[in-house]
Amino acid sequence: MAKFLNSLICFFLILSVLAITEVKAQQRCTVTLDPKGCVLADCQKQCAEQYKGNGLCTGGVTGPYNCVCVYNCNSN
Repeated sequence: MAKFLNSLICFFLILSVLAITEVKAQQRCTVTLDPKGCVLADCQKQCAEQYKGNGLCTGGVTGPYNCVCVYNCNSN
């Protein structure tokens, strides 16, 4: 019984490894929409409309915040 169980487990392990296909993750791209300043609501709206992405305010340590859009490269 133990040999049968081990054989069955090995069979399903091999089968599952063979069945796994390569998953291609979506490529993420970024573009700066406004380098002179950022209002989060406006940045998110502009990014969603133009790129169907997520707008973020970044930077601000030594200068103004930038509106950066992160989106799926293959969606445009």
